[in-house]
Amino acid sequence: MSRDLRRRPRPVRAARGVSPLKVTLAVAGSVIAVIVLFAAGIAAEQYGRRPAAATATTRPPAKAGPGLGDAVRDGKLEFVVSRVDCTRRTVGAERLTRTAAGRYCVVSMSVRNIGDGAKFFVGHGQKAYDASGAEYAGDELAGVYANRGTESFLRRLAPGEKVAGKLVFDVPENGSLTSLEVHDSPLSHGAVIILGQR
Repeated sequence: MSRDLRRRPRPVRAARGVSPLKVTLAVAGSVIAVIVLFAAGIAAEQYGRRPAAATATTRPPAKAGPGLGDAVRDGKLEFVVSRVDCTRRTVGAERLTRTAAGRYCVVSMSVRNIGDGAKFFVGHGQKAYDASGAEYAGDELAGVYANRGTESFLRRLAPGEKVAGKLVFDVPENGSLTSLEVHDSPLSHGAVIILGQR
């Protein structure tokens, strides 16, 4: 009797079925993960756009930076632009004149040495820009003619000393300047003055 029991094959257990509750939880978890990823993607996209919109709405409508009459500093020099005249075709007097290819924008300004050592103002290190962003270098010879008879930039400045003079830029016939980037030296960071604003 015992031998028959040993030889009798044991019944094979049926595989356990997956609980419907576990299936439901797994599906729900997958759906939630997809929703979270989708929401995170939307948030990241909106966050990436937000700074541009904020910049556009918070930009000052009338004045974007220092303008005429405002003192700006770069390195050891302080600059103040007092006037901009973009109506001239020539600069100079009598036989010492220079004619623009387009027309001249003459920028009247002062420069003060705020450092503790002597400093030269370098005219060709200054840059001007128009509304399209085109850059203009100064016409140095026209600047020499425009500064005749005045205490100009052509000398060394002692600490605390201030000098006034003119920078001259040759722009297209219908062009005008919107900003001036002033520099302590040709390789300095520079500071921007918005022209035509006070």
